Amino acid sequence: MMMITGQKPVKKSKQGRFQILDVVDMMKPITKFTHQIVSVDNISCRVREAIRLAEEERPGAVHLELPEDIAAENTDDVNPLPASSVRRPIAEAKSIAMAVDLIAKAKHPLLLVAAGANRKLTSRMLQQFTEKTGISFISTQMGKGVLDENSDLFLGNAAPSSLPTSSSMSATMSSRSPPSSCVRAMNEK
Repeated sequence: MMMITGQKPVKKSKQGRFQILDVVDMMKPITKFTHQIVSVDNISCRVREAIRLAEEERPGAVHLELPEDIAAENTDDVNPLPASSVRRPIAEAKSIAMAVDLIAKAKHPLLLVAAGANRKLTSRMLQQFTEKTGISFISTQMGKGVLDENSDLFLGNAAPSSLPTSSSMSATMSSRSPPSSCVRAMNEK
């Protein structure tokens, strides 16, 4: 979603700045990107940037503010910039190997499913990962629904602020038997 709002003239105004509401600042907490266009020649690049940010992982709302005086100006920049394709980032092989090693060495690994997991392809991949490794998981409110909460591996929901530190988490989880399939699955890789 892209929101475009108007604004009183910003270059010079007979009425004074008291009638200008800072919509850009108001939009910051609820959008991925918000910007006031201050030059008519920047419209196409700001629209392109807003669309790119709105569509890339994780999709979200963006906002552009177009003041009256900027909208009334003429420009020679009438050709929109072509959209650029964005690919998801891929971790380096070395980083992946380190993560696999840490998980394989963990006595009682636990997967925290949060907002970052609530994406198009992530749910399927995490489902396959938990099934293959047998690693238990908990969800935050924003991670609910990513994995099947009827699974035997699901331990419950938690707010990130209520989660214990890693050392106390280890002590808390020590009563649960380690999933034997975890090490086996990691070794098959």
